[in-house]
Amino acid sequence: MNKKIAIVTDGVWRKSLSVIRALGKDKYFIYVMGDSWLTTGFWSKYTSMRIKCKTAEEDENAFGEKIFNLIFDLNKKNIKPIIFPMEDATIKWLSKNEDKLKDSAYFLIPDKKSLEIAGDKNKTMLFAKKLKIPHPRTWFFTSKKELIEIIKTLKDNYEYVIKPIESQGSRGIIYTNKKKLLEFNPFPYLREYKSALIQERISEEGEAIGVSILMDEKNECRAFFVHKRLQQYPNTGGPSTDRISIENKNLVDLSIRLLRSLNWKGVVMVEWKVDPKDKIPKLLEINPRFWGSLELAVRSGVNFPILYAKAAKNEEFSNIFNYKLGVRCRWLIPGEILRFLTQKKEKRESLLTFLKGLPYQAEEWDLKDLPGFIATIVCQFLLVLNPKYWKYLKR
Repeated sequence: MNKKIAIVTDGVWRKSLSVIRALGKDKYFIYVMGDSWLTTGFWSKYTSMRIKCKTAEEDENAFGEKIFNLIFDLNKKNIKPIIFPMEDATIKWLSKNEDKLKDSAYFLIPDKKSLEIAGDKNKTMLFAKKLKIPHPRTWFFTSKKELIEIIKTLKDNYEYVIKPIESQGSRGIIYTNKKKLLEFNPFPYLREYKSALIQERISEEGEAIGVSILMDEKNECRAFFVHKRLQQYPNTGGPSTDRISIENKNLVDLSIRLLRSLNWKGVVMVEWKVDPKDKIPKLLEINPRFWGSLELAVRSGVNFPILYAKAAKNEEFSNIFNYKLGVRCRWLIPGEILRFLTQKKEKRESLLTFLKGLPYQAEEWDLKDLPGFIATIVCQFLLVLNPKYWKYLKR
């Protein structure tokens, strides 16, 4: 068997398909894990073996048993695979089992303390405050009593946003103001999300920028990439559906300073937004995993999946600090389509402009992987029929 072996978890995601394609073109033998035969990554031409099982989020014991057995079987053949943990729950599971797996598989993840800070938006903001890194004013609450005390300090003419501490994407995000907060019933919200925060809302007109970075075992930056979001879905705030590669040395430097202070290892995307009130970019969150717009980085010349594999195996490779600027990549199915259909007419481009650049700008499109492209259409359509997967539209 090919000695370049990878295990890609959570194969349903767009970013997982990007990883599969990047590795496949580099002649990897790829095991893809997913909880349904509608897992998009199962049908890429580069997928070597499909592993159907529960995700770590659904049932970490079932997930653990499956991946342990797979790694054990590979080890018996003198093969040590590289694990690509694609979701937060998978990274947390890997972190819990790091000591058991470190001699059996290659992977590169942050330590438990760093992961805890990055996975908790309140702790992220407190850490940023300690480092004097600009961020929106933030308040944390776990009860109605705490919320009432916070509301007393808020300004009447400001917009605010309520966020769950640990949610991803736009799930659970509520845009509000002081008047609406006085009428807000936090009990159903806290039952679902346990704890939450309120932040001063940075206007949607503010430029949203993502800084993607790979830090090696020694906490050194080995690659970075910067993109600006052009469109998003939902339109009020959610995952980017259209982005473009840019450069921004200031935010790269700030992101690296933040990650070095966290003693970070592995891939990460740091989200920033420029506040129109003072023109200062402010930290929104740290995504401690491969990110949704990964394909844009790959197409721009920063092949994070291959670089991650080399860093995880502690192989020598050159730093990647330059890439193509002005490259656009769009999450077409269903992101851009839903964005276009629901956007206000005064902000929406013409249909002709919307279609310009397709299918080549679509992240799903790959002429060398037509089965994967077809799967992104068929699987996404069928998954939408199952309410269990509706949350994916806001990721």
